[in-house]
Amino acid sequence: MDVTKYEVLLFFHILFVTIWVGGDAMLQVFWLRAVKAGPTRRVEFMKDVEWIGGRVLTTSALFVVAFGVWLVLDSPAWEFSQFFVSFGLAIFLASFALGAGFLGPESGRIGRLADERPVDDPELQSRIKRVLLLSRIELVLLVLVIFAMTAKPWLGT
Repeated sequence: MDVTKYEVLLFFHILFVTIWVGGDAMLQVFWLRAVKAGPTRRVEFMKDVEWIGGRVLTTSALFVVAFGVWLVLDSPAWEFSQFFVSFGLAIFLASFALGAGFLGPESGRIGRLADERPVDDPELQSRIKRVLLLSRIELVLLVLVIFAMTAKPWLGT
């Protein structure tokens, strides 16, 4: 049985979606553990988030888009004007802007602030909660993209 180019591209697209969205989901689970462990662990967690986000999640997201665009360009069945494709690209752009413009830099600022203040500082803990709230919203949007990609609503297939 021969594997087609389309199947290889789709495999890598799905693989990197799994790493990106699965990684985001696991960060939420680890956040719940950090909350129970106390303010020191919450601060350490944010430092971990900055590292993982900048190295694993961002890289995976870029590969998701690269393989997704390649799939559209390579397959006559898909077009950028189709809802699931344009929705996926729009959410990627929003996620990338949120991550690069706020979540990543704010995680770094939180880490530096934690070096200057006690771990239970109200401003520090408030900033941590804001980052996690926005990341949860982002995760919900990414899950909606997965639904759109699999169900392809309004495509009629």
